[in-house]
Amino acid sequence: MVLKKLMIFALAMHCGSALADWQKPTTPDGVNAQSIGSEAVRVNWNRAWDDVGVEGYNVYRNNQYFATVSSTNYIDRDVSSGSRYEYAIVAYDAAKNYTVLSEAVSVTVDGGSNDNRIATPTNEQSQDASKPTQLRAEVQNGNSAKLFWTAATGNVKGYNVYRDGSYVSSTSAAEYSDTQMAWGQDYRYQIVAYTHENTFSEKSDEIVVNTGQANQSIQNDAVVAPPPVQVLDSAPEGYNLVFSEEFRENYLDSSKWNTSYRWGPQWIINSEKQYYVDHLNNPDFGHSPFEFDGEHMTISAIPTPDHLRSSANGQPYLSGAMTTYNKFKMKYGYVEIRAKLPKGKGLWSAFWLLHQNDYDRRPEIDVVEYIGDKPTVAYNTYHYFDNGNLRSSPSMEAWGPDYSQNYHTYAVKWEPGSIIWYVDGVERNRFQDGNTSWEDMYLLVNLALGGTWAGDPDGTTPFPARMSIDYIRAYQKN
Repeated sequence: MVLKKLMIFALAMHCGSALADWQKPTTPDGVNAQSIGSEAVRVNWNRAWDDVGVEGYNVYRNNQYFATVSSTNYIDRDVSSGSRYEYAIVAYDAAKNYTVLSEAVSVTVDGGSNDNRIATPTNEQSQDASKPTQLRAEVQNGNSAKLFWTAATGNVKGYNVYRDGSYVSSTSAAEYSDTQMAWGQDYRYQIVAYTHENTFSEKSDEIVVNTGQANQSIQNDAVVAPPPVQVLDSAPEGYNLVFSEEFRENYLDSSKWNTSYRWGPQWIINSEKQYYVDHLNNPDFGHSPFEFDGEHMTISAIPTPDHLRSSANGQPYLSGAMTTYNKFKMKYGYVEIRAKLPKGKGLWSAFWLLHQNDYDRRPEIDVVEYIGDKPTVAYNTYHYFDNGNLRSSPSMEAWGPDYSQNYHTYAVKWEPGSIIWYVDGVERNRFQDGNTSWEDMYLLVNLALGGTWAGDPDGTTPFPARMSIDYIRAYQKN
C-alpha cells in the first residue's frame, strides 16, 4: 500500500538517486478480464499517470503477485477451463513507488468478460429464469464481503443484487463483491435473475451479512462450516520460547535491544517526521522516549523542543525505535506482541521482522502496522525482492474494534511456504507461496510520525502519543 521500510532501505543502498521521487502513480482503473476460449485470459486496464513516468505494472491473480509487465495488457495462459480467476493491478515508477491494488475483476475461463451491464429492475416475474438459490457470503475484511449463489436456470443474462431492499448492482456471474460496508453492521441481501428479454425471477431467500463475523461463511442467516481458521490461546503446540521481553524492569536490556535502526538516526525514510532517540548509545541526549511503569514499556512521541532541534537532525518530532539486530535473530517461528497502539492523525506504529543480511530475498514481515487515523484496522504485509525487484503482498486488513482503546495481541506464525497473521489469537490473514522467507530475521518495533502513508500530524493529534507494550515473545519449534 505504501513505500515500506524494506524498500526504502534496499533502494537507497543500491540506487540512491531514486529516493528523490516520492510521488506514487495513480491507481490503475478500467481493469477488464476476458476469456480467450479455453486457453487463456486477456487482462487490460487504463494507463496510470505519474509525475515522472510509470515504469511497469504488477499483475495480481487471486490476491497473489503473478506477473510484471510494462504495457497495459497481459495474457494469462496458465489457466484451466471452467476455473474462475480474479485479477487486480498495481502500478509503479522508476523509484519503485507502488500504488494500492486496483479494483479487482473476475472471469471464468470460457465464461467471457467481466460484465457490469445493468438490466433495469422491475417487480415483474417470469418463468424464463428460476429463483436463485443457496445464497451465501464470505466476509473478506471489515468493509467487504463476497456473495455467491447457485446459478438460476433458464435464458439467464445476469443478476440484480438488492441490499436492504434496494437495488445496488448487476452482475453476469453468480457472485458479487460489496466493498462499501461498515464494520459490525448488519446488511440484508437478495438476488434476482433476469433474462435476455429483461424478464425477472423471484427474489432469492434473504441473507444477513455482518463483517464483524470475520473468516466465516454465512448462508441464509446461519453460520456454516468456515474454511479452516486457526485460533490460538498461546503459542502453537510444539513451539518453545526462545526470546522474551516482559518489560518488568525500569530500563531497557541492552543485551536484547538496540535503540536505533542499523542504518542510523540521521537517515530519513518514507518522508517521516520523527527523530529516533538512540537512548542506549546517547543517554545524555536530553530526552528519552522510553517510559516504564513496572508492567509496561511505552514509546512516547512528542514535538521536538526547540533546544533539541539541531540534535534531532531538524526533525519536528522525537520518538523511539527498538531492534534486536545482531542480538537476536530467527529463521521460522512464532512471534507475538501485546500492545496498545496510539490513535491520532499522522501516527504510524509497527511491529515487524527484517532480514539480518543484505542479500538473497531481503524479506520483511509486517506483523502489524497501525495508522492512527484508521483506528479499526490493523495491516499485515509481506515484502521480498525477486531478481532485484520488490514484490509485496497486498496490505491485508484485519478489521475489528478501535484497537487503540485496549491491549491486543498481534502475532505471526512463519513456516516454510506460509505466513499466518493473528489478532487476539484468531487467524486474520495468510500468505502461502514458495517465496516465503527462508532467511534469518530480527525484530523491530517503532512509533513513526508522518510519512508517505500516515500523512502529517495535525492539530487533532494527541501528544505525547504513546505506544504501550506489555510483552514481546518469540517461539520456535523443538
